[in-house]
Amino acid sequence: MKTAEGDAPKPTKGPNCWDCRYLAITWDLRLPYGCKFMGFRSKVIPSLEVLRTDGRFCGAFSPKPVKPEADKAPSKPVDNSSQRRETDRSRPFISINLIT
Repeated sequence: MKTAEGDAPKPTKGPNCWDCRYLAITWDLRLPYGCKFMGFRSKVIPSLEVLRTDGRFCGAFSPKPVKPEADKAPSKPVDNSSQRRETDRSRPFISINLIT
């Protein structure tokens, strides 16, 4: 069969639920995975459950939002460590020598 010019080729691989914003890990040990968009829980990853039940790839896939650059190192390095051990007199530091 010939495809029309507007038809896109069928994807051979379904969406990855681990990259989807709707994937949920549940508290239930019998049904550990869930889909927040479709509102169900299952034993297997939701995209596989949708493929098995409906025969089509999941259409609700939406990539996770990009996190702000919190992972980036701080622009100002930490200068000196705290001198609290020497200056805080409310809880004096007592060293214990365990070697006898």
